[in-house]
Parts: sequence; structure tokens; C-alpha cells
Amino acid sequence: RPFYNALNFLWDARLESNLVVRESGKEIFKVLDYGKLVRLRASTFEIKEPETLNWIKGFDPKDNLLDIGANIGIYSLYAAYRGINVTSIEPDALNYALLNLNIRLNNFGGKIVPYCVAIHNKRKFSKFNISSNCWGGALNSFDNSFDYKGEVFKPIHSQGVFGIDLDSFIDVLPSIPNHLKIDVDGNEHLILIGAKKLLTNKSLKSILIELDEKRKDYESSKFMIEQSGFKLAEKKQSNIFNQGPFLSTFNHIFIR
Repeated sequence: RPFYNALNFLWDARLESNLVVRESGKEIFKVLDYGKLVRLRASTFEIKEPETLNWIKGFDPKDNLLDIGANIGIYSLYAAYRGINVTSIEPDALNYALLNLNIRLNNFGGKIVPYCVAIHNKRKFSKFNISSNCWGGALNSFDNSFDYKGEVFKPIHSQGVFGIDLDSFIDVLPSIPNHLKIDVDGNEHLILIGAKKLLTNKSLKSILIELDEKRKDYESSKFMIEQSGFKLAEKKQSNIFNQGPFLSTFNHIFIR
């Protein structure tokens, strides 16, 4: 019995271990340490997407953010730390669980509301196809098995998930988002198709969307945003992505 009690103690302690996320040396929030990808996301916070951090820093204090593809919540947590109200979308079961745990860990329950749905171009139940079974994983896809480059991949697991178009989802929110972040590794074009009302709503001030230049729907995705009254203000990627498979993938920031 003492042996098993000790094992239980160690296991519980491991589940409660957390990582400090810092900005300019200052602790700003924590995330639970659930594996190597989580540790990577925490340790590269300032260098992975500095353009995203600068974008969030530019929000007005009363603005709100809709974070589609929140993963474990790194940018939702950062926005909440800065006083912004956030709606976070994450369909991956592991990431959604950890997103909720991280919200609770930082006492951000009053600032972030998470939803486990997939934003799509229409309402439907379908499969959420997962490329890697790990906490903090990415490169998954809803209702198809195409990756961020539009190429077929073989899922290692599929979840049942409800998909909903963004305009219908916005109808149930208390307010229109002022800022929209889309990072879903491939289904960006479908999300935009289902967001025609939102894109033309003047309450929406800016959009940060990750797009791969080599996808066939790249120009069409940009056109849908620009014809709704936005202009491309920035197109950037961190130096850590200027070689390798993500060479043609950039964060695009559009402003009205």
C-alpha cells in the first residue's frame, strides 16, 4: 500500500507541474507541463510569433478577441493577461482539456470562454482528423484529411465533432468580436466562406490569419477578406520558420 500511495503522489504531482511563461523576463502566466510540445510552446513564446504578440498589444482595453484554433491557449491566455475578453475555439480533445486547465490555473475564467466546436462553412457533425496524439499537437483537419498545404494525410485518430459556420456561431455570442484570429492549419478558406456577415460587420477591426502561399485557395482567401473592407497590413513569419516545411506559411494581419 505505501508503494502505491507513493506512486499516486508522484503521478498527481506530475499532473500539477507547470511552466512559467515570461515576457521580457517577467512572469505573465503559467501552463501545465503536459509534454514536450507544451514545453516548446512555453519556451518559444516570445520568438515563435512575435507579430501575434504585437497585434494583441495593439488592442483597445474594451476590445474582445475570437481565437479560432486556440490549441492549449497560449495567445488566449496572453490576451486575457492584458485584460482582453476572449472566446476560444479548440476542437481537439486533448488541447481543449488543457486549454480549460490552463484557464483555471491562471484564474482567467472571467476573461476566457472556451468552446469545443469546429468552425466550418456549414453546420454538420463530422470527423475531426488528428495527425498526432499529443498535448499541444496541431496540423489536424475537420471534415477532410487535407493538411495545411492541401495535401492528403493519414489521421492516427478521428474524433466526432460538431462543425458550425462562423456567422451562426457569432449569433449566440453576447457581442461581435473586435479581433479575429484564425489558425487552423488548412481549413481557413472554408471558415471565411461561412463568415460573410462577420467580415462585413464594422465592429470587426482586424484579422490575423495564418495562410500558406502555395495553397490553391490562397488568393481566394485573401480576396474574401479584402473585398469585405480590409487591407493587408502585415505578412510575417518568425526567423525560426524561414526554412523547412513552413517556409511558405505566414501570419497575415488585415485591418479595416
